[in-house]
Amino acid sequence: MNGNDEHNYNDGISNNPLEISVVDSLVKRYEEKKSTSYLASSQELADASDEYISAQQMHDIFNEKSKYYSSIKIVKTTLKHVEVYINPRLALQMLDLSQRGAVNKKNKNRKLSRTKVNKYVEAIKNGKWCLTGEPIIISADGEILNGHHRLQACIEAGVGFIATITYGVTDDLSFAHIDVGNIRSRAQVLEMAGVKVSAPILSRVAMLAKAFEMTKNPYDFRGTQGTSFQPAEILDYVEDHEELAISVDFVSKIVKRHKRESQVSEPIYAFAHYLITQKLKHHTFNKLEITPEVYLTRVISSLGLESEDDIEYKVRNYLQSLVHESTSYSLLCKLSAIFKGWNLHLDIPVSGNKVSVKRVALFKKDSDGNKIPLPSAGNINEAFTIPCIPKGPTPKRILKQSNAQIKRS
Repeated sequence: MNGNDEHNYNDGISNNPLEISVVDSLVKRYEEKKSTSYLASSQELADASDEYISAQQMHDIFNEKSKYYSSIKIVKTTLKHVEVYINPRLALQMLDLSQRGAVNKKNKNRKLSRTKVNKYVEAIKNGKWCLTGEPIIISADGEILNGHHRLQACIEAGVGFIATITYGVTDDLSFAHIDVGNIRSRAQVLEMAGVKVSAPILSRVAMLAKAFEMTKNPYDFRGTQGTSFQPAEILDYVEDHEELAISVDFVSKIVKRHKRESQVSEPIYAFAHYLITQKLKHHTFNKLEITPEVYLTRVISSLGLESEDDIEYKVRNYLQSLVHESTSYSLLCKLSAIFKGWNLHLDIPVSGNKVSVKRVALFKKDSDGNKIPLPSAGNINEAFTIPCIPKGPTPKRILKQSNAQIKRS
């Protein structure tokens, strides 16, 4: 790439990101979400009923234990149930005609797990398919919300099966919560909801962003360690934070053009871009000599680097040393290094006055000179670096490692 091309390329990026509309990249917001979402939490539906299950029905449901149960209120909803026989032809029709969550018509049902389909095919072929009561769920508009694996297995096995169909589901967000025994992955929820950018990448970036937001002491950020997000949480977070999709879109385009030069995964670059742009909104600088887009483009591609003294060169050099690591601690090191490089451009002090990150050594020597493995080997051993903010105090959790031998880069 010649100098002119490079210049135009950087200019195109630096003028681009925060002005791009992401309306088409996110899930369509429903006009009446308040009245048609989270219906199982509706106090109005519960209060509207004054009918209770009879003593005979209680006995039919709970058998002899029914006498220990308090009365149970019957709530009227749109849900209906029926037991049917599904043959391969019907299964094929059901899958062909279903497009659950298609915000645009190019988005199909969630991707199927080949392992699960194969397991179901074997059970159906061998006549060992149990009637467990787990239904195939269909929405009020006739779309299949749950049961895709069973229907695909029926087609491939060439054998029908008996199933319960629950239909009339009107809850807009039900597709994010069903199949409780095998909770849908965050990426599947986003794909089914019609997100146009890479759903798996956006999902991981959203988890990092939400985890950072939840961290009481940002200098003690630990990535997604200790978090447990439900798919619907991530979908809500994406809807409320449109900039996540902007960052994923920006990074994906750069990485696609410079895949061979890229040293870390797209979610790491995208989260770095997202957090830098968010922090810039709340901090004013007299002069911003470089934009987040130009900085990250150089870090990802090495474009425009002329000397080993270039900050981006030092960041890339450190990231290269971690290229074969994929632990949660290496994730923090990679992010800290990228943020350190950005802060150095802004003349903001960083831990150790360099982009590399202090970590606990793999071993320490005893009095006899023998190497003893350290239980906290590889742990980050300094405060996490936050973009646009000066270095902070080392968290107490990290200070407890101070008696360990430190591996310095």
